[in-house]
Amino acid sequence: MRSLQRAATKANTASITTSILRFNSTVAKSTSAAPRALSNAYIGNLESRWTSLPKQDQQTLIDELKSRMELPWQELTPAEKKAAYYISFGEWGPRTPLYLPGERSQVFWITTGCIVASVVLFFGIRQFASPPPITMNKEWQEQSDDYLKSKNANPFTGYSQVQ
Repeated sequence: MRSLQRAATKANTASITTSILRFNSTVAKSTSAAPRALSNAYIGNLESRWTSLPKQDQQTLIDELKSRMELPWQELTPAEKKAAYYISFGEWGPRTPLYLPGERSQVFWITTGCIVASVVLFFGIRQFASPPPITMNKEWQEQSDDYLKSKNANPFTGYSQVQ
């Protein structure tokens, strides 16, 4: 009987110790050492100020937001949530867009203009070029084939002059 009482006491002591450890690891941390909310002036309008901030200030802000995000997200202010989203997924650093808003249409029209100019230049040069030589017409080439046949010139690879 005594051994059963000792076993029950040990089990109760172990469960109480486990409960205290669990309480200390979760609840006590979040309530006792919670970092203060960041001011709206500090993180407000971050999208327009971010690229002009020095790297050290950017890193400080990232560290402060990281410590705030370890808390439950319900405790974060909307400005902090916005700043955290912008820092994580915003258009800065490697996510900076390649083209500004008006540059895509500018690239399209310049490319189109260059293609049209090259086509006009090609046909303009062909328009003012001299006519092809007399040896390039079909009758001349057929007569050359007949002449080569009569002379048995190069029968293995062929003697056709028609192009």
